Amino acid sequence: MKFLLKVTPRRLQVPPVAAVEAAKAWIERELKSGGMDCCYGFVTGGGISISNADTHEAMFHKLMSYPMYPYGDYQVEALCNIDVVFEEIKAMAQRAAAASA
Repeated sequence: MKFLLKVTPRRLQVPPVAAVEAAKAWIERELKSGGMDCCYGFVTGGGISISNADTHEAMFHKLMSYPMYPYGDYQVEALCNIDVVFEEIKAMAQRAAAASA
C-alpha cells in the first residue's frame, strides 16, 4: 500500500540536533530500501513523502519509529492506483445514467 504523508513542524518545538541527524539517516534508509518512493521538504518547513507499507497498522508503526515524530503534526492519506479510481468513477457514472434512463 502507498501512503501520502505530509508533516507540518510544530513551530515552538525545536528538535535537538541528534534527532535531526537521526531523521535524515532514517529517511535515507527508507528511500534506499524502497520503504519510501520519494521525500521532499517544503520551503516553509515540513515536507511530504510517498511511503510504502503492507497495512495501515504497519504505516502507523513506521511513522511512530520516525525520530522526529514528536516534533511535527502529520496528515496521512492512503493512496489508490489511478486506473482503479477511474474504473470505479466510470462504473458509478454508468449506474447513474442507467438509473435516470
